[in-house]
Amino acid sequence: MALPERRGRKELPVRYLLDSRMFRHLCLPGWTAELDGFRASLAAQGLSPAGSLPAFELTPLGFLAVIDVEPAPFEAFRLPPNVIKTGESVLISGFVAQMAKDHFAKTPDLQAAALRRRVELLRDRVDPEAHELFDLCLTRFVSREGFESDIHGHLAFEFLYRFQFPMALHEQMFDFLAASLFAAGESVSGVSKVRIVKAIWDRSYERLLKKHPGRRAEIQALDREMRLRTFKDYLDWEGIHHSILGFAAGNRAHPVAAFTPDPEETLKVRCTVYKSALRAFLDLINHEELVTTLRPRLKAWQPGFLGPCKEDGTFDAVISTGDLPVF
Repeated sequence: MALPERRGRKELPVRYLLDSRMFRHLCLPGWTAELDGFRASLAAQGLSPAGSLPAFELTPLGFLAVIDVEPAPFEAFRLPPNVIKTGESVLISGFVAQMAKDHFAKTPDLQAAALRRRVELLRDRVDPEAHELFDLCLTRFVSREGFESDIHGHLAFEFLYRFQFPMALHEQMFDFLAASLFAAGESVSGVSKVRIVKAIWDRSYERLLKKHPGRRAEIQALDREMRLRTFKDYLDWEGIHHSILGFAAGNRAHPVAAFTPDPEETLKVRCTVYKSALRAFLDLINHEELVTTLRPRLKAWQPGFLGPCKEDGTFDAVISTGDLPVF
């Protein structure tokens, strides 16, 4: 199914996201046949003119993954008593995130010059046939002024979303961070937002089982897909996140077409569990807040598409995430 033509001033153009695993697969030396298959499928589905590529991009954390830069983690610390005493979620989260961002901004491997040099060295090892895709996803990214700040920010918020707050603050901070699903734009990575969605799913799982006793096996299957443990597990779900919620642009959102090596059925199940967790979250919000605060953001949602690619780089069709069921 081809992406529909988008008309009207209110519609933002589709953004094309490539899973970091898919990028590695298509840029491996000697894998030009797979890249050719990928190009052919894009053309066959009406996503690009024959032989060319859309403006593919990687997320900032996906970028780090494909260039094999894994910065040393920022060590956990105790919140100062004066920060805790404020009782203000925005001040507490801001303190933790800024501490982490300052750390990553000083990390040698994460300096703009070091990252650009890393990309240049990798490009020399890539088959020339893959240079177009490489340049779209990597060279274009590091050519932007201040690109490294996006990386530092995403790493900082990833630290914040894994931070162990004191028990007295735990629920308050969870509620505050959960609001980032709609309020934080793209300053927070898809990885971190998936962490919140998983936590929401875990909290709603037993309630869903009781609500749908005749569909216990289906809900248990969804739960198995949500058993995410490592950073890589969460990174693999970034395409799911963006294909469902879009890519924020102020009060509007770009629909996202994300391409991944995961099979079609796996993607459908993951989308359903993700959407079901979002619905569980919205069901807990009081009506007044839903109407006054979140309705404009909900209206900006732009469900997109997922491309389940095979080992040979081809895909038969794209999946519309807006058409998939929700519990």
